[in-house]
Amino acid sequence: MKKCILSAFALLILALALPALAAQPAPPADGAKLDKTKQPVTFNHSSHLKAEKCGDCHHPVDGKENYGKCGNAGCHDVMDRKDKTAKSYYNVMHAKSGTKFATCASCHSQVVEKSPDKKKELTACKQSKCHP
Repeated sequence: MKKCILSAFALLILALALPALAAQPAPPADGAKLDKTKQPVTFNHSSHLKAEKCGDCHHPVDGKENYGKCGNAGCHDVMDRKDKTAKSYYNVMHAKSGTKFATCASCHSQVVEKSPDKKKELTACKQSKCHP
Protein backbone atom coordinates (compact mmCIF):
# COMPACT_ATOMS: atom_id res chain seq x y z
CA MET A 1 0.00 0.00 0.00
CA LYS A 2 2.82 2.41 0.91
CA LYS A 3 4.58 1.64 -2.40
CA CYS A 4 1.38 2.36 -4.30
CA ILE A 5 0.89 5.73 -2.58
CA LEU A 6 4.55 6.63 -3.06
CA SER A 7 4.39 5.68 -6.77
CA ALA A 8 1.23 7.71 -7.28
CA PHE A 9 2.83 10.70 -5.56
CA ALA A 10 5.96 10.39 -7.72
CA LEU A 11 3.83 10.22 -10.88
CA LEU A 12 1.91 13.32 -9.81
CA ILE A 13 5.15 15.26 -9.24
CA LEU A 14 6.46 14.13 -12.62
CA ALA A 15 3.21 15.06 -14.36
CA LEU A 16 3.37 18.56 -12.89
CA ALA A 17 7.07 19.05 -13.62
CA LEU A 18 7.16 17.91 -17.26
CA PRO A 19 5.17 20.82 -18.73
CA ALA A 20 7.39 23.31 -16.90
CA LEU A 21 10.52 21.63 -18.21
CA ALA A 22 9.13 21.44 -21.72
CA ALA A 23 8.30 25.17 -21.67
CA GLN A 24 11.98 26.14 -21.45
CA PRO A 25 13.26 26.73 -24.99
CA ALA A 26 16.50 25.16 -26.07
CA PRO A 27 19.34 27.67 -26.09
CA PRO A 28 20.52 28.90 -29.49
CA ALA A 29 23.63 27.40 -31.01
CA ASP A 30 26.94 28.88 -29.95
CA GLY A 31 28.43 31.63 -32.06
CA ALA A 32 25.72 34.30 -31.75
CA LYS A 33 27.10 37.56 -33.17
CA LEU A 34 26.55 40.71 -31.14
CA ASP A 35 27.72 42.95 -33.94
CA LYS A 36 25.87 46.23 -33.50
CA THR A 37 28.83 47.88 -31.80
CA LYS A 38 32.33 48.94 -32.87
CA GLN A 39 33.91 45.80 -31.41
CA PRO A 40 31.65 42.82 -32.13
CA VAL A 41 31.32 39.97 -29.64
CA THR A 42 30.74 36.29 -30.29
CA PHE A 43 28.41 35.03 -27.57
CA ASN A 44 28.28 31.36 -26.63
CA HIS A 45 25.12 30.43 -24.75
CA SER A 46 26.58 27.10 -23.62
CA SER A 47 29.31 28.69 -21.52
CA HIS A 48 26.86 31.08 -19.86
CA LEU A 49 24.18 28.47 -19.11
CA LYS A 50 26.60 26.75 -16.74
CA ALA A 51 26.06 29.62 -14.32
CA GLU A 52 22.94 31.45 -15.52
CA LYS A 53 19.33 30.85 -16.50
CA CYS A 54 17.73 32.43 -19.58
CA GLY A 55 15.62 34.74 -17.42
CA ASP A 56 18.71 36.20 -15.73
CA CYS A 57 19.55 38.08 -18.93
CA HIS A 58 16.36 37.99 -21.00
CA HIS A 59 13.92 39.98 -18.91
CA PRO A 60 10.12 40.04 -19.02
CA VAL A 61 8.50 42.17 -21.71
CA ASP A 62 4.77 42.83 -21.42
CA GLY A 63 4.67 40.38 -18.51
CA LYS A 64 6.23 37.49 -20.45
CA GLU A 65 9.79 36.23 -20.72
CA ASN A 66 11.31 37.53 -23.92
CA TYR A 67 14.09 35.46 -25.39
CA GLY A 68 14.61 37.81 -28.29
CA LYS A 69 17.80 39.61 -29.28
CA CYS A 70 18.69 42.68 -27.22
CA GLY A 71 19.13 44.92 -30.27
CA ASN A 72 15.75 44.16 -31.83
CA ALA A 73 13.71 47.17 -32.93
CA GLY A 74 11.87 48.64 -29.97
CA CYS A 75 14.14 47.05 -27.36
CA HIS A 76 17.74 48.19 -26.83
CA ASP A 77 18.02 49.76 -30.27
CA VAL A 78 19.76 53.08 -29.54
CA MET A 79 23.32 52.68 -30.83
CA ASP A 80 24.85 55.85 -29.34
CA ARG A 81 27.57 54.79 -26.85
CA LYS A 82 26.98 57.94 -24.81
CA ASP A 83 23.30 57.16 -24.26
CA LYS A 84 22.81 55.87 -20.70
CA THR A 85 19.12 55.00 -20.98
CA ALA A 86 17.57 51.53 -20.88
CA LYS A 87 17.17 51.75 -24.69
CA SER A 88 20.95 51.89 -25.18
CA TYR A 89 22.46 48.73 -26.65
CA TYR A 90 25.92 49.68 -25.38
CA ASN A 91 24.64 50.48 -21.89
CA VAL A 92 22.85 47.14 -21.42
CA MET A 93 26.12 45.38 -22.20
CA HIS A 94 28.58 47.59 -20.32
CA ALA A 95 26.90 49.33 -17.34
CA LYS A 96 28.29 47.96 -14.09
CA SER A 97 25.53 49.41 -11.92
CA GLY A 98 22.41 51.55 -12.04
CA THR A 99 20.40 49.23 -14.28
CA LYS A 100 17.23 47.34 -13.42
CA PHE A 101 18.62 44.07 -14.81
CA ALA A 102 22.06 42.52 -14.88
CA THR A 103 24.38 43.45 -17.74
CA CYS A 104 27.32 41.61 -19.28
CA ALA A 105 29.83 43.83 -17.48
CA SER A 106 28.06 43.63 -14.11
CA CYS A 107 28.06 39.82 -14.16
CA HIS A 108 31.65 39.63 -15.38
CA SER A 109 32.69 42.03 -12.59
CA GLN A 110 31.05 39.74 -10.02
CA VAL A 111 32.97 36.75 -11.40
CA VAL A 112 36.24 38.72 -11.25
CA GLU A 113 35.58 39.66 -7.61
CA LYS A 114 35.53 35.94 -6.79
CA SER A 115 38.34 35.02 -9.22
CA PRO A 116 40.72 37.99 -9.73
CA ASP A 117 42.88 35.90 -12.08
CA LYS A 118 40.08 36.21 -14.69
CA LYS A 119 40.17 40.03 -14.81
CA LYS A 120 41.84 40.49 -18.23
CA GLU A 121 39.94 37.55 -19.69
CA LEU A 122 36.48 38.85 -18.67
CA THR A 123 36.70 42.62 -18.32
CA ALA A 124 39.30 43.91 -20.78
CA CYS A 125 38.04 45.91 -23.75
CA LYS A 126 40.54 44.33 -26.13
CA GLN A 127 42.12 40.89 -26.23
CA SER A 128 39.56 39.39 -23.87
CA LYS A 129 37.08 36.55 -24.32
CA CYS A 130 34.47 39.13 -25.26
CA HIS A 131 36.54 41.30 -27.58
CA PRO A 132 39.37 39.11 -29.00
